[in-house]
Amino acid sequence: MGRRRSVFKLALYISLPLGLIKAEIVDRIAIIVDGAVIKQSDVLNEIRVTDFINGAKLDLGLAAQKEAASRLIDQKVIRKAMEAGLYRAPSFSEAGQLLQQVRQRFTSDAAYQRELTAKGITEDELKEHLLWQLAVLRFIGLRFQGRDADAVNQQFFAWLDESRKAARIDFKVESLQGESK
Repeated sequence: MGRRRSVFKLALYISLPLGLIKAEIVDRIAIIVDGAVIKQSDVLNEIRVTDFINGAKLDLGLAAQKEAASRLIDQKVIRKAMEAGLYRAPSFSEAGQLLQQVRQRFTSDAAYQRELTAKGITEDELKEHLLWQLAVLRFIGLRFQGRDADAVNQQFFAWLDESRKAARIDFKVESLQGESK
């Protein structure tokens, strides 16, 4: 009995400080698209990488978040179709070629690194974004046929609108709902 009591006291002393530790939200679910989660950090990262690639001033405002959320919803819809169709992913070497094109826009490696830091992204995040862009372009090229780029774009955006309407989209951060396509 005494041994049981001392084990209980020891457990109490060990666990008591754990109860005093403040819980903190690290990230939150912003949107769920057909069961696939988009986190708030994903929305902000999408803005950072896109602004970096476009050479735009970083804007994390609500309008920019809504646009990024809309792009991420489209990406989830496209990714689902790509997985169902077993489309071949581009190689890292192909993304490397695109990365070199982006890097050439800067006067020096130091300027490139400063801009990455200013936007709050890493080169690996940039590479992943470029890899995804290549995958989408490959998907569009294989799935939507035509000689005229405008016709292919029309087919793609019509498909995307229909696929988005068919998707179950649940906004967990209501301010992002806005004007989703």
